[in-house]
Amino acid sequence: MKTINKSLLVLFGLAILLTGCGQNAQQLAETSAAQTVAAIPPTSPPTNTPAPTATPLPTETPTTVPTNTPSATITRRPTITPTITPTPGPFSFFDDFTTDSGGWENCEGCSWKDGTLVLGPYDPSSFFHVNYCTGCGDNPYYRMAVDVTFIDGEVDRFFGVIFADGDKYLYYLGISPWGFYTLDKWHYDGSYWEDLAFEQSNAVIGSYGTNHLEVEIKPTSKAGYADYYIYINDSVVRVLYSVEVTPTWVGLGMNYHAQVAAYDNWEYVVIEQ
Repeated sequence: MKTINKSLLVLFGLAILLTGCGQNAQQLAETSAAQTVAAIPPTSPPTNTPAPTATPLPTETPTTVPTNTPSATITRRPTITPTITPTPGPFSFFDDFTTDSGGWENCEGCSWKDGTLVLGPYDPSSFFHVNYCTGCGDNPYYRMAVDVTFIDGEVDRFFGVIFADGDKYLYYLGISPWGFYTLDKWHYDGSYWEDLAFEQSNAVIGSYGTNHLEVEIKPTSKAGYADYYIYINDSVVRVLYSVEVTPTWVGLGMNYHAQVAAYDNWEYVVIEQ
């Protein structure tokens, strides 16, 4: 009996020893799962990729910006004697350029073609060109208008009209096929150009389009003064207020030489006070 009890005690001790040194099935499973998770590399959180932005289309820029100020000097205009007899009432002079009406005496570089008055090209050594409307005469207040179309030549030059040409000043409104316009003032005293405006404008029809140029010299409430309204295709692009006026001449103007432009539908109407 004592021998059996001793054997039981030995077996009981061995069981306790094995229990302290080993792991049960649940523990083994938990250990294996932890080892598996640890073996998986960590995954970085996803980053938000911004949506691609639209790239704006490049705007078309002329390779050569037109020269805005004529570089040539202008000599004082010669004495002009109109050959057309004014009609009674508010004087007007219209010319569709079907033929030479006689209203453009000594017209430099001019030719009448297909119902238009064509100016240019000029001699390469020349710069600014003025052709006076001798049929219009000189008056202090008037409205003038004409259609002009680029035909050929350099596209960074200007063609248009001159107005308010008096003893002190001359004004020039020119456009270019690039859609620019320039407004310049020539000072006879001092012989220099003053730049009044120079910009690319939606009012100008570029390339070979026809543009309608118009200038109104309208009297103000103060005697001897006027407001100058400058239009391109019926849009007012500039107004010069309270300008002292005297009887002045108008005509066609073109700076530089290597270009050709056609003029049509000339209108000139005196504004009475």
